Amino acid sequence: MWEISLSVMPIFLLLVLGNLLRRNGFPGGDFWHHADRMVYWVLFPALLFFNTTTAPFKDDLVGSYALALLGALVITGLLSLLTVRLLKIDPRIGGSVFQGAVRHNTFIAFAVADYLFGPQGLLLAAVATAVLVPPTNLFCITVLVGYQGKIGGHSLKRRLAQEILRNPLLIAIGLGAFLNLSGIGPLPIINNFAGLLSKAALPFALLCVGAGLQIRSIHTGAGYVALSTVIKLVIFPLIVAGAVILTGLEGVTAMILIVYGTIPTASSGYALAKLLGADAEVMAGIITIQTLISMVTLPLSLSLAAAYFM
Repeated sequence: MWEISLSVMPIFLLLVLGNLLRRNGFPGGDFWHHADRMVYWVLFPALLFFNTTTAPFKDDLVGSYALALLGALVITGLLSLLTVRLLKIDPRIGGSVFQGAVRHNTFIAFAVADYLFGPQGLLLAAVATAVLVPPTNLFCITVLVGYQGKIGGHSLKRRLAQEILRNPLLIAIGLGAFLNLSGIGPLPIINNFAGLLSKAALPFALLCVGAGLQIRSIHTGAGYVALSTVIKLVIFPLIVAGAVILTGLEGVTAMILIVYGTIPTASSGYALAKLLGADAEVMAGIITIQTLISMVTLPLSLSLAAAYFM
C-alpha cells in the first residue's frame, strides 16, 4: 500500500523545489513568468497532441470515462453554484469557489500517470484529458462571465469563442483527436517533433506549478477556500470512485480515473480569475491549499484504490 504513496512523492518534491527556487530569486528576473507561458503555450500542448494522436478512443472506454468524469464535474459544479447562491457569497468570490471545485491540474495528473503506469498511463490520461478539459473550460468561462452580469446574448458567445480559439490545450486536443479518429494517425516528423518537446513538459510544468504557489495567500478567505476544497477533494473523488465501481473498470484504466478524481485544482485558474473578474486572491489561496493538501490525500487515495482495483 505504501509503495504507491512513496512512489509519487518525487512529483511533489518537484513542486517544493519550484517554490523554493522562486522564493529565493533563482534564476531571477521574470524567468518563472516566461517559463509558465512556455509550458502553457508550447510544451504541454505538444504533450497533449503527441499522446492524443495515439490514445485509445474506444467507445466503451470513452463512455466510461465520460460517465465518471463529466458526471462528477456536473454534480460538483451545480453543488458549488447552489452553495454560493444559498450562502449569498459575492459573485467575484463565487467564481473562484466554482473554479476551485471543478478545475483539474492536468500537469500533476499526467505526471502521476506517467510515473506510476508509464506509456499506458499517459495514453489513458490523454483520453481523460480529452473528455474533461473542453467542458471544464466552457463551464468556467460561462460561470465567470455570467457572474459579471454579461451572461446571455452575443457577449457570452463572443467571449466563449475567443477563449476556445486561443486556448492551446483545446487546440492540441482537437488536432490530436482529429488525426486519431479520422484514421490519419500520427504525422511523420511532426509527431516526432511533438514527442521531443513533450519530454520536457512534465518536469518543467511541475516546477512552474510549485513556483506559482502563493503561501502568503492561504489565509485569504479561509472559509471560501475550505468550501471549495471540500467539494473538490472530498465530494468529487467520491463521485468518481462510485462511477468507477459502477462501470466495472479495473487495473490501470480504473486507476487513471482515480488520479483525475483526486488531483487539486488547476493553477491556471488564477490567471482566468484575473482575466474574467473573479477574486484572484481567493483563487490563489484555493490553489495553494488544495495543492498542499493533495500531497497527502492523493497518494493515500491511490494506495487505497490500488488495493481495490489492481
